[in-house]
Amino acid sequence: MHLTTAEAAAQLGVSARQVRRSAVSGQLTAGRHGRAFTLSALEVRALGRTETRGRPWSDTTRTAALDLLSVGTTDGLRGSQLSRLKRRIRESDAKDLAGHLLRGRVTLRRAPNAEVRSRYSPKIAGELGLGAFGGLAVVVSEDGERLARSQRMVLDADGDVAFVDGLSRHTAVLEVLALFTLGNAREHAAARDWLHDRPRRV
Repeated sequence: MHLTTAEAAAQLGVSARQVRRSAVSGQLTAGRHGRAFTLSALEVRALGRTETRGRPWSDTTRTAALDLLSVGTTDGLRGSQLSRLKRRIRESDAKDLAGHLLRGRVTLRRAPNAEVRSRYSPKIAGELGLGAFGGLAVVVSEDGERLARSQRMVLDADGDVAFVDGLSRHTAVLEVLALFTLGNAREHAAARDWLHDRPRRV
C-alpha cells in the first residue's frame, strides 16, 4: 500500500515538506507519479515507530547497548560512560531504543515464496507469544546482502523479510526491535511489551 505525501504527513504528525525531505534524504523510499511522491505505508509506519531524542549513538555505544539488552553486561564501555548508557536505556521508551539501535541498519526484501520466507521466522516469536509462521520474517546478519542474493530476495519497501545488519549475539534483541518497528499490530504490541520490560533489567 502506498501513501501520498499529505497522508504520510498526517500519519507522522509532521508537515508535507518534512516528509519530502525524508524522501530526498533516503529515510523513506519514494516513487513519483507525475509531480507527486508516493511512499510505502510500511516505511512511513516504521519511521513513526522510531522517533529518537538527541544525537545518533556511535557504533561503540550501539554495540554496548545491544550487549546490555542481550546479556546484561558489556566490555565496550566502562565507568561513567557505562553508567550513563544504562540510565539512558532504562529511561528510553521503545521508540527511542528502536530509533537509536535500528535506524539505517534495516532493509526490507521480498521472499520469492512462502517456503523461503518461513526459514527466517523470528526465533524469539515463541517468547513473545507469537506464532512461528506468518507475519514478518527477520534475518540478523553481518552479510545479509550475500544471503539475500542466494535466496533470490529482492529489495521491496513493502517486503516480508527484514534484514538487520548486526551480530549473531544480538539476534534476539534485534529481532524484537525489527518486529516493533516493521511488524503488524500484534507483533508490534508484543515487541513493545518486551522492550518495556527488558531495559529495566539493565
